[in-house]
Amino acid sequence: MMDGDRTSPRRSSRKRSIIYAGPANASRPSKKPKTQPHQQAAQDEEPANTPYLRIYCLGSNDNAELGLGPNHRVGDVRVPTLNPFLSCPSPSEKSFKKGSFPTIKNKVVQLAVGGMHCAALTSTNEILTWGVNDNGALGRDTSSARLEEHLKNLTLHDDNSSTTSSEPDNNPLESTPHPVPFPNINPPRWTQITACDSATFLLSTTGQIYGWGCTRSSQGVSLFTPQTAIQRTPLPIPLPEPITKISARGNHILALTKTGQVYTWGLGSEQGQLGRRLPQRGNSLLSCAVTPRKIKLKNIIDIAAGPDHSFAVGENGEVWAWGLDNYAQTGALVSNRGEDGGGVCISTPTRVTNLEGILNGRRIKYLTGGNSHSLCLLDDGSVYSWGRLDSFATGVDIDTLTAQKGQKWEEEFVVRDGRGRARIVTCPVRILPLGEGENDKIRWVEAGAEHGVAVTVDGRVVTWGFNASCQTGHRGEEEEIKTPRVVGVRKGCLEGVRFGWTGAGGHFTVLGEEVVGL
Repeated sequence: MMDGDRTSPRRSSRKRSIIYAGPANASRPSKKPKTQPHQQAAQDEEPANTPYLRIYCLGSNDNAELGLGPNHRVGDVRVPTLNPFLSCPSPSEKSFKKGSFPTIKNKVVQLAVGGMHCAALTSTNEILTWGVNDNGALGRDTSSARLEEHLKNLTLHDDNSSTTSSEPDNNPLESTPHPVPFPNINPPRWTQITACDSATFLLSTTGQIYGWGCTRSSQGVSLFTPQTAIQRTPLPIPLPEPITKISARGNHILALTKTGQVYTWGLGSEQGQLGRRLPQRGNSLLSCAVTPRKIKLKNIIDIAAGPDHSFAVGENGEVWAWGLDNYAQTGALVSNRGEDGGGVCISTPTRVTNLEGILNGRRIKYLTGGNSHSLCLLDDGSVYSWGRLDSFATGVDIDTLTAQKGQKWEEEFVVRDGRGRARIVTCPVRILPLGEGENDKIRWVEAGAEHGVAVTVDGRVVTWGFNASCQTGHRGEEEEIKTPRVVGVRKGCLEGVRFGWTGAGGHFTVLGEEVVGL
């Protein structure tokens, strides 16, 4: 799909993003001395045995968000498919013939998934982006003029072109991963990458944040800084102290400092996502929203942003949440909640005591949220879910809850409609692991807009929820996968593949096979 011809996705949904902090045993390569003061940083040589991710993807490819190239069919990818622009085939990928894929010079060590775009950090400190660039989310020029120049420079023996037609289905500069240029700065060593709906952010080893794109309000207003609507190239984000972690989803961003403070900004503020007071209206509201400001929390050790809600974890295990809570996705206890998911918002950080109550000495490893649900991974490999039930994004079987009607805990924590059907669960319910073995424990989990994905210790993929774009990887005509189910392995293609990470967008899923060496 070329610039100017893009139409809205046929299935609209609030876009999502995730953060991947790298494989558990990954170590960042040491920074090398600069060669010249004003020269762009040379790409470091890759240290031996550096873990990286071999990338597979599935789900909607309507807007080239899977990064499979300009001539890959527009539509749904039904099974996990290797991205040849990011990953060399594994020995088990028999369907790939020698010379049928491009040479991979840089290996992905981190990946960030936005609603309709992705960004990757390579082992040589390069940033690659692909997907929709209407609001500058890719950080590089993909305009018609740049595309014409790109096509002229392609040669017939260029493996990376994958262009056999003069009119490809998608813009090659958007549908194929390309590096983000840093023409006016000497790029530092990056330690984290994250993405929200229409923006991408990087964190350096020195605690500096860079970003590009924009955040958007529900009224369609775009703003990246008080002075800039759309930032097309990397720009440093001024903060008063070094940052140790960033999290961005929907249209808002969180940043955690070394001293345990939390800063928030973005136009995703109408539902209280920023956790702080804003001016009531006008330009002062917009300017204040996109300016990083500290919220009233201290001694925080972790943060997580959902599309319209946010989490923070304190050093003693306290959990705080704020933002949209119409389906109890924050987990905070709110009285008189309506069965229709009415507009309940929590404007300031509030203790999530019922989530803290399930810990029993365990530690929260990761928090993630979808449009109307949230997931929590604990350090013992178990996953808990809460929020909206009838979309099945929680992975909780409504029929099971209905059969349990009358139990004391359910009377307190399950909201039903007038017909007695369970609509919302306000307390965390354990949904994983599926078995009791050590290999059944969960290593990583992620919430998509209306689906969930988890990876077990032994590398299997478990999915559930909305499946209209085949984003769960379960073939067939099922539009919804009610409870977590292991994704089947394709004979000759995925045999022997052990996944270690997953990410989820609006209607697609990305999987990473952790590899050491090649």
